[in-house]
Amino acid sequence: MEESCGVEGKEQVYKALNGQLFNMDLDLQREAKRLITLLTDKMLPELRRYIQHISLSPDSINNDDAVSPLMKYLQDTMVILTENLVKENLTRVLQSMWELLLRMILDTVTENRGVQVEFYNRFQYTVETLLQFFHARGEGLFLEDMKSGDYKVLDEELRLNKCSSFELIEQYYLEKISHQKTLKHTRYGRISVKCYYDAPEQRLTVEILHAADIIALDANGLSDPFVIVELCPHHLFPMAKSQRTQVKLKTLHPVFDELFYFHVSPEQYRHRFACLTFTVMDYDWLSTNDFAGEAVAPLSDFCWPGRPNASAAGKSVQPVILHLSRSKPSEKPIMGMLEARVGDREAQEFVRRLKEIEKSMEEE
Repeated sequence: MEESCGVEGKEQVYKALNGQLFNMDLDLQREAKRLITLLTDKMLPELRRYIQHISLSPDSINNDDAVSPLMKYLQDTMVILTENLVKENLTRVLQSMWELLLRMILDTVTENRGVQVEFYNRFQYTVETLLQFFHARGEGLFLEDMKSGDYKVLDEELRLNKCSSFELIEQYYLEKISHQKTLKHTRYGRISVKCYYDAPEQRLTVEILHAADIIALDANGLSDPFVIVELCPHHLFPMAKSQRTQVKLKTLHPVFDELFYFHVSPEQYRHRFACLTFTVMDYDWLSTNDFAGEAVAPLSDFCWPGRPNASAAGKSVQPVILHLSRSKPSEKPIMGMLEARVGDREAQEFVRRLKEIEKSMEEE
């Protein structure tokens, strides 16, 4: 082409050939994906049966015996795949099988919340066994690729389900504290507070100063806000009662200027999940009060030795601005886990309180 048409003809041939090769490669990749999907779909009934076998195995059977039927099926399947697939396609099939098994186990675990810890330990063992099988001592899938996506979700689901109800509630508040730190501005307003700690007296003073831009929850475009302040979680502060401000009528920018006192020991404030919660409610004369927003503040910000709030000059510290949020508790996996523990009084009481807040949000 270069001899007959010059450099321009040569470039045209290059572009045409490269375009054809690119499209051919895409077609081959699509066909490979189609065949892999077809192959894994055929495995689905058998894999589901073996996962069910693990799920229904009694505690008297050890983990190896419960998992062995699944592993034998996978080993036999691997022999066939290795003999018939090139390395690249074998890797694709193994990755697809790994992802499929993770989803199946995750579905099984989420459908069986609230059961004995041994159930989750068994599936933890199953996942670790599968991880080693598909990694094949470095000859199979890469560990960093396997330990992402659905693996992380499943690992967290198993970890939380093995926790006690108190530990789950503590994790709930840890997540709320973490989320609070990310809030820079919200459409639900903000609250200004000042907290300082008297270490010799083990007394935490909370000043609720004012709030701004509270959402309107009454027909007149205003609200009748008040604030409930509590030490949480309740099982860490069994003697502490919730306290509340006076109601401020017909305003979205209430000024409270009220003081509250709580007894807090070092054994209590040292926990990372120990916190103050500020719940802004709209007072309703004829029905239940409406939830306007909430904020949390970890006690470590005020009580730990070395903090300005825990010194003799604590009263002169600057106020803290906390942005309010209104997330639905039912959207958190921890709520589902606690709700499934029907025989656990602490879990059910915690869920009941949060459901009351969510119900008031739905009724607005």
